[in-house]
Order: sequence, then structure tokens, then C-alpha cells
Amino acid sequence: MADAINVQIADAMTARLLQVGRAETHERQEVWAILLLLEQDLLSALREADPAQFSLLVARRRTVQALMRDEVDPLVTTRYAQIERDVDAFLVALAEQEAASTQRIVNTATEARTIEEAPSETALRRAVRQTLIPSPATPTDLSTTGADWWSRAAAGLVTRLGDSLMVGVSLEEPTPTLVARVQGTAANGFQDGIMAKAKADAARLLRTQTTNAVSEARVTVADVNAEAVLIEHSSVLDSRTSLLCLGRHGLRYTVPEHEPVNHSVPYLGGPPYHPG
Repeated sequence: MADAINVQIADAMTARLLQVGRAETHERQEVWAILLLLEQDLLSALREADPAQFSLLVARRRTVQALMRDEVDPLVTTRYAQIERDVDAFLVALAEQEAASTQRIVNTATEARTIEEAPSETALRRAVRQTLIPSPATPTDLSTTGADWWSRAAAGLVTRLGDSLMVGVSLEEPTPTLVARVQGTAANGFQDGIMAKAKADAARLLRTQTTNAVSEARVTVADVNAEAVLIEHSSVLDSRTSLLCLGRHGLRYTVPEHEPVNHSVPYLGGPPYHPG
């Protein structure tokens, strides 16, 4: 009987992930829309500064340096702060929805009020905002909060833009070629520019944060109902499943201590165990 109930819960949780995936897709489009506005602002600033107009390399380099300092850095910082705020609001709302869905799924499968207590909004917000991602095996600067990851993404984009434009003016490239470094080329579907990588990086970070929000919401529900439940690692098994997640599939842990049950694989900080 217990196994049948667990299967029912696992199936319902997997179905729920399809809904989460649709929500993530919509949020990704919102993030990309902000990045498109950023790209338009960057290209406008680059064309106006027009470092290629100068014949001397020193003048071209000084123009790029001023452009980076006065225009690019503030533009990128502002837009990424906007993205971080929007994503944070999305993730907090998602965690609240996931907590309610988890309670409903378990109680429906068990035909009882197995999950009696819902986590507080404060606990869910803390789980979303303060959990380090990816889950670190040991303290490391490779894992940090979602907000810090967006700040790092902004700083990385500024560095890539500055380095690329400096190379371009050193090679005496005309303005359209400098623009193509940022925007990409039509011949390659604009997928070979710096902003295309920024979009891919943003999508990956959002996917990782979404996984974290869902996982933390479910664990937070379990933690406040510790006497009634265990937690079980359930991986979506498809062609994208990592060996790490494949090996953890089906492993159970106590709550709230998160001690392994009949195995020795540590829980660490919970999913995600790697970037999405």
C-alpha cells in the first residue's frame, strides 16, 4: 500500500514539473526581453561613441574605455538588477505555489491530512533567496545566492564587451564590425555575438534557480511536517539527466536532519547539484 502511494505521489510531482517548466519558459521570455532592451541600448551607445572614427589607436582605445565606464557598465548593471528583481518575484511566487501543490498532492494520495502544516511565507522566501546554488559539497565561491549569480553575470558581460571591443579597435575594425561583435551576424542567425551568450547564460541560471526554488519549497514543507514524511530525490529521467542526478534518483532522507536512509550518499544542500 505504501509503495503504491509513493508511486502516486512521485507521478503527481513529475506532472507538476511540467507546469513548472511552462512557467519557467514564460519567465525566460521576460528575461530575454530585458536583455533585448539592453542590447538595443548598448548598440545605440556604441554607434554614438563610434570609436572607429579615429585614426590613432590610442584615441580609439580611450573612446572604448570612456564608453565602458560611462555607458556600458551602468546600462548592464541596471538591466541585470531589473532581471534579478523580476526573477526573484517569480521564484518566490513559484515556491509558494509549489508548497501548496506538495501539500495537496500528498494529502490526496494518502487520503488524509498527512501534511497538516504549511511553511510560512518568510521561510519560503528565505529558502529561495539565501540557499547557495549549486549545492556545495564544501564551502566554495563556486556556490552562492541567486542574486549574487546575477551580479556575477553582469560583471562577466561587461568584461567580455570591453575585451572584445578593445580587440576590435586594435584590429582597426569599422563600426559595423564592432556592432557585430555585440549583436552577432545575420549569416549566423545572430547567435555568434556576445549578447547571444548572455541570453544562454541567463537561461541556464534561471533554470538552475527554478530547480532550487521547487526543491526548497518541497523540503520546507517536509521540514515543518517532519514526523509524517521522508524526502526522496526524484530526477526527471531523460537524455539530459546527469550521472550525478541519475545516481541520486530514489534516494531517501530523514527530515529535518536530511540523514541518508539505507544508503551513504550525503544530502549536502539539496538540488540543484550542478548548474542547469
